[in-house]
Amino acid sequence: MSEHDHNLDDLVNNPDQPTHEQPVSNRAASVRLRGAESNQEIIDQARMDTANQSLAEALKITYGLLKVAMIVLVVLFVVSGVQSIKEGERGISVRFGKQVRTNLEPGFQWSFPYPIGEIVRVGEGAVEMAVAKEFMPNIPGDQSDEAALAVNIDRFNDSSTLNPANDGSNITSDFNIAHTQWSVNYHRSNHAMYVSNIIPEQERAIMKAAVQRAVVQVMATVTIDDLLKNSSESIAGRVLSLSQKTLDDLETGISIDRVVLTRKNAALSLRAKFNSVQTAAQTAGKAREDSLLMRDQMLNEVAGRGSDVLLAEINEYERLIELGLTTESEAQLERIDAILEGRPVEIDGEMVAGLVSGEISELLTLATTYSSNRISEAIAQLENYRSKQAQYDANPKLMIARDWSSAMAEFLDKEFVSTIVLPEGVSAEVLINRDPDIARELDRARKRREAQGTIDERREDMRRSFYKTQRGLKEPEE
Repeated sequence: MSEHDHNLDDLVNNPDQPTHEQPVSNRAASVRLRGAESNQEIIDQARMDTANQSLAEALKITYGLLKVAMIVLVVLFVVSGVQSIKEGERGISVRFGKQVRTNLEPGFQWSFPYPIGEIVRVGEGAVEMAVAKEFMPNIPGDQSDEAALAVNIDRFNDSSTLNPANDGSNITSDFNIAHTQWSVNYHRSNHAMYVSNIIPEQERAIMKAAVQRAVVQVMATVTIDDLLKNSSESIAGRVLSLSQKTLDDLETGISIDRVVLTRKNAALSLRAKFNSVQTAAQTAGKAREDSLLMRDQMLNEVAGRGSDVLLAEINEYERLIELGLTTESEAQLERIDAILEGRPVEIDGEMVAGLVSGEISELLTLATTYSSNRISEAIAQLENYRSKQAQYDANPKLMIARDWSSAMAEFLDKEFVSTIVLPEGVSAEVLINRDPDIARELDRARKRREAQGTIDERREDMRRSFYKTQRGLKEPEE
């Protein structure tokens, strides 16, 4: 207990006694007496001092807690500037509305907290958007672009008249009506420019407006036939270029990756007529492709890999013949014979041999074999003639009798010859008709020979048709 508290207790318990000895002084003594009221004031004053001290201590503790709370709030305020950037996003740090850092990587990044600064996140992934309703007839009900893109064409309004207030269309350069649907893929390539100039809620509207504007411009430069028959890639490429130019002029920071023309149709009321024309064109195209394929197959069967070379050489030979260049045409014919026989020939500066295969090789082999056989037969016939000539010179009657007997035996051996033997000295008159079985068999054999001859003739005509070339060539002017 302090001295002050001790004196205060003494004063309360013994108000009439002094609280402590007064120091001795040289000045004259004086006495001042206080009554009961004065003592009470002293007690009240002492109590007030204690309350003030307690209040001061309480205020001191409260002030300490307030300082701690303020420090915590400052720390929380600073920590609140740490924000997470997800994968597929990029961040831009802004301070007082000014970009201070751009292209922040995914992860935790710090920036001054709001309202001093903030981190703006921008997605960098690809975005797909459909433009499916603007240029198509109205679909009953509320349909999104993605849903309209998947709608069957038969569900669209195919009336002969279009209401511009509800139905969309394109006008081609030849003043025809067309309907198209598009799909666009894009990404945000310049994040700083995107954040500065684009409100995210208006991004799709800006993209759609740019694509629509480009589609209208491009469709006004193509005809309906070019749109329906030709490839859509060139048209889509022009739409992409014009759309990108619009976005670049607006400084959107958006880059278009791909534009696809997903559907193209003429006016739906004329769809059946256009389809019939397209079907006929497709049928003709398929017939041409089949014919070219058959031509290639037949050429390959006839001459193998040397068919193209032979055709070129034959065309050159006929050109020389028509121009009256006899010496050159004979040299060209010798060149063709060398190719057919498989001898080395210079083609495009390179010596090649054995180009020809297939039926030509078989025909040449057969021709060579036939020629050899004919020569052999001619030699054999010549030898036979000479031997018979020698026999005739030696004994003419014997030689004639033997040849007659041999010819008679060969004649009687024919299928259509019937032999009747009569006794010697008996004469008879026989009236007979032709054997019907033999007649039918002979007729069938004749028809088989005629049919086979017709087939062989047709094949020969087809084979020769491949080698027909254009006539009337002129000698090039010098």
